[in-house]
Amino acid sequence: MTSGKIYVLISALLCLALALPAQEAATRPTKLKVSADQANLREKPDIGSAVIQQVPEGTVLESERKEGEWYLVRYTLEDGGVIAGYIHESLVTVLETGPGAAGQPVREAKPEARRPEPEPRPAPPFPNNGPRDASLLPIDIFISAGAGPVVADDLNKGSRGLADFNGASLGMSPSGSIGSVHLTGIVGVETAFRASRWLSLGLGADFERGWRSSRVVYEAGGLLTPALATTTKPSVQVLPVRLSLRFYPRPDFYFRASAVHYTVKAGYDDRFVSSATTWQEWHGRATAHTLGMEVAAGGEWRVAAHSFVFAEAGFRLTPAVHLSGTGTVRDSSGAEVSEAGPLWFYQQRGADGNGHALLFVHTAEPSGTDILGVGKASVALSGMTLRLGVKIRL
Repeated sequence: MTSGKIYVLISALLCLALALPAQEAATRPTKLKVSADQANLREKPDIGSAVIQQVPEGTVLESERKEGEWYLVRYTLEDGGVIAGYIHESLVTVLETGPGAAGQPVREAKPEARRPEPEPRPAPPFPNNGPRDASLLPIDIFISAGAGPVVADDLNKGSRGLADFNGASLGMSPSGSIGSVHLTGIVGVETAFRASRWLSLGLGADFERGWRSSRVVYEAGGLLTPALATTTKPSVQVLPVRLSLRFYPRPDFYFRASAVHYTVKAGYDDRFVSSATTWQEWHGRATAHTLGMEVAAGGEWRVAAHSFVFAEAGFRLTPAVHLSGTGTVRDSSGAEVSEAGPLWFYQQRGADGNGHALLFVHTAEPSGTDILGVGKASVALSGMTLRLGVKIRL
């Protein structure tokens, strides 16, 4: 082999030896470690672009290229999915250099990069967190509507008993029925702090109200007298304030346990028309406070990046409470008398000789030969509750 051929062969081998490391370097990605508490992964290399994921401090990422001040990286989600996005150079430290993009140099690794490289640990998303979740604050706001039970037997019996008592005074029978209060409508709001992917702590308040308006007229000998009537309107209003703990065993399902302070208000608004020109009215409001508890289970479904709908079924337990307040009696003559005291439930003998249930506020305990079975009226709220609502993630 001539010296010229040997020279050409040696030159080719040298070029090949130099090209292989260069090619390997061109394909080696840049390894980055997140140095900020939380780094935003954005859809485009722009500070105004949408955030598609938040990455916690210490997470190791790989970048294949750099565009200006932004690295294009891939991030592995907890469920194994991979998303791509841009992260700003000020939020990461270079662990191992790779090629730049568009001819731009990659920053040199800082001295701390000489330490052993940590294992990647992707951030565990909170329930239903997906690539579209760009929550900046660990706060959820629940807005709901639903229905709950109320046990107001004394209030309901007092309304029916008044209609019968008035009929006895007229010597007539009531035609129609007096309705009862058994349910309250509920509207509520709660703010919850997401302590982890499994737990959140919330503080909320509801407004509940239930009432039933009824009217009966009186008849004698099969003939109705529409001008003679009793109108009743028993009502219950509840203001619960609750401290709740939610546990998420899976992203779209939770259990809730709540300690609740209840403010309960019972009321009556009754009117008796006994002739074309004579009438009498009773109005009263009584209040009580009590503590109770509520447990519930619910499901959540994402409808937008930061919005969910939820449905919940629960059970609440409260003791029966006795109420106190103010009652007023007025009549067609212009007389008006007000009393403050407990809400009493008792039987009073009517003109027909039978005892009829009545419920009114009196300062002193009702007494007399016609008064039977006196006791303080009570209301309870135990039973099943149902809610539908929306959750907004901040």
